[in-house]
Amino acid sequence: MTDNQLCYERATCSHCDGEGCLYCDKTGSVLVRAPKKPCRHCDGVGCFYCGFTGWAGLKGKYD
Repeated sequence: MTDNQLCYERATCSHCDGEGCLYCDKTGSVLVRAPKKPCRHCDGVGCFYCGFTGWAGLKGKYD
């Protein structure tokens, strides 16, 4: 699978628990690479590496 064919799925933002915040653009969820996995650096709590959302493979703004 090439980078252009990556599949993404919705995951609830761990920072706001789905209520909406600046990290998820006030939607309560973010797109992450399937299958969704918690960030290995913070175990899903939220850190710099996962954009404070708690998920690994976060889809970038320009992807």
